[in-house]
Amino acid sequence: MGIGTDSGTATGTGTGVGITEEHRALARSVRGWLARTVPPGEARALLDTPGPPAPGARPEHWAALAAQGLTGIHLPEEYGGGGGGILDLAVVLEEAAHGSLPGPYLATVLVGAVLARTPGPATGDTLRAIAAGERTAALALIPGTLTATPTATGHRLDGTAPPALSADAADLLLLPAATPTGERWFLVDAEGLTVRPHHSVDPTRPTAQVRADAVPVPAHRTLPIESALVRDLAAVLLAADACGTAARCLRTAVEHARVREQFGRPIGAFQAVKHLCADMLVRLEQARALTWDAARAADEETGDGARALTAALAAATAPEAAYTCAKDTIQILGGTGFTWEHDAHLWLRRAVLARQLLGTADAHRLRAARLAAAGARRELTLELPPEAARHRAEARPHLAAARGLPPREARRALAPTGYAAPHLPPPYGLGAGPVQQLAIQQELAEQSVRLSDLSIAAWVVPSLIAYGTEAQRERYLPATLRGDLQWCQLFSEPDAGSDLAALRTRAVRTGEGWRITGQKVWTSAARTADHGILLARTDPDAPRHRGLTYFLVDMKRARGIDIRPLREITGESLFNEVHFDDVLLPPDAVVGEVGGGWRVARNTLGNERVHMADQLTFDTGLEALIARSAETDDATRARIGALAAEAHALACIGLRTTLRQVSGLEPGAGASVRKLVQTAHQQKVAELTLELLGPAGAVAEEAGERALHGFLMSRCLTIAGGTTQIQLNVVAERILGLPRD
Repeated sequence: MGIGTDSGTATGTGTGVGITEEHRALARSVRGWLARTVPPGEARALLDTPGPPAPGARPEHWAALAAQGLTGIHLPEEYGGGGGGILDLAVVLEEAAHGSLPGPYLATVLVGAVLARTPGPATGDTLRAIAAGERTAALALIPGTLTATPTATGHRLDGTAPPALSADAADLLLLPAATPTGERWFLVDAEGLTVRPHHSVDPTRPTAQVRADAVPVPAHRTLPIESALVRDLAAVLLAADACGTAARCLRTAVEHARVREQFGRPIGAFQAVKHLCADMLVRLEQARALTWDAARAADEETGDGARALTAALAAATAPEAAYTCAKDTIQILGGTGFTWEHDAHLWLRRAVLARQLLGTADAHRLRAARLAAAGARRELTLELPPEAARHRAEARPHLAAARGLPPREARRALAPTGYAAPHLPPPYGLGAGPVQQLAIQQELAEQSVRLSDLSIAAWVVPSLIAYGTEAQRERYLPATLRGDLQWCQLFSEPDAGSDLAALRTRAVRTGEGWRITGQKVWTSAARTADHGILLARTDPDAPRHRGLTYFLVDMKRARGIDIRPLREITGESLFNEVHFDDVLLPPDAVVGEVGGGWRVARNTLGNERVHMADQLTFDTGLEALIARSAETDDATRARIGALAAEAHALACIGLRTTLRQVSGLEPGAGASVRKLVQTAHQQKVAELTLELLGPAGAVAEEAGERALHGFLMSRCLTIAGGTTQIQLNVVAERILGLPRD
């Protein structure tokens, strides 16, 4: 392409739409080129110019843009393009929007994308001209009042199109029009039309009115285009553009929050600002994940259903993310954000324009719900590199020993081989990297082998490997990995839930070991566990985190432990209070150093387990709602469409995280974003499931009982494992780099 590299990171904060190293390099290159060639003043000048632009005017950077190959990056090489696809173009568009690139770039490449999928004598020369930057183009997404009347040589075009993006700077217009046989598409030279630039909400990329008065269109300019294809491609590319705008907003908000001081502190230290910024990141990452997969679906040509569904989900999410992030950025900037001189209103204007042209989020949610109800689905598949075949072949004979066994017996059979936990180092696992782990998962699925879950033990094992003594590892690890030892976690206390550093349970050294006194709460499996992991305060005078020690507790034999079941809002008792009354633990119950328990508790190994993303992105609860959607009104169907967008975003984020790990990259913000989105998503599914039962949902019998239990149980999801509010703080501080309070 001829674009130089730049040292900057991918668009905005976090990973951009593209996640491969090639796409990250492309994003950096485009950003560097934009910084050198298209100064911010170019967009500002358009804001400050009175009146609409002159028809046909091209921006000063257009020739340089074409010289870099960006006008044809997604077009076939036979037409002078770069041979890339929609995903490559989405990466470029995200960066272009991040830099507030003015002019007809998006409109032109969108027309090119449509024509590249439309064989015909009129498309070849046009594609060559677009790829070379010799012609600019625009299109209208709906006919407006345009009609096409058949003639002896083609059609006669009359009427007015709705506002068309960048039509003022276009040489060619791709226009839909009503005909006696249905909607058809026509490629028309701008010089034969009346094009009037609007006083647009976004002067950097204004719309224009396009009017045809008896304009003849020859037969070869009547194109066999599917309207759904045009609108799906427009949805994907406008979604990519929206991701760039949202990323620019987030970046600006975070940078301002770090340095702007009020009441003697940076405003980023205030929880309200942290939560607002973290929410912006969550919206952006969902938008990027959905746009990424919609672009992949368009490139793969997997079928109209999958393409349409993913496009609808992206269109329902990304423009809304740009719109809300722009508003939130102005809020964080305060009075500065409300000034004409700051660019924040430019980003809001761009977001408003995209929403108005593409349609409301609810309109796309309704479309997604209708498509899903009609059977449209998108399967996410993970293609592993060639060495995965070797790993599968190596695993096959070992896994065969567990074939046909119940999950507990399968774990017991595979634990000694290392295949029950291949991510762990030998002798407990195989020291397997991401590719080998995923290859083993594939082989397990192929042989229909399921292993019982380790539950809390999955947290215990890495800590014992990293900090346990040899005697502790020999005593506990083999039995735990076989599933013979069950564990519980004794961390939370009545006054120390998410704030574990506030623990009050005391551990006092004695000649016999350690005396434990205090209370733990919300402990699941306390009544059935063989052992527990305990955090207790061993030095009350040390700083909060430094006075804690990590202990192993024999829940069956230690005297002085009183376990009291807690009855939850469901009426069940899954959790427990655990009281320690001078419980004596032996000296070797300490894991790691005395006073170093915080580090042990937070330990994660570098060779963490890599999970295979689910292939089907809608779970059973959402599938049941989709099945019932035809019975509901539009408002409810829109809610189901929103849930479908969240569910698919979660699956896409999981797949993107896995792909990054397979490529040797850091997993990024995916895990944190998934936790925040998934818990609230499951609550919303449970709430709507109950709501749709109507009066039957008030009765704790049959279907009502199941739905009511699911609804009540879901309330723990945003509390367990760290409340949503604390997680937002963690995201703001650790991922966005905002100051601690």
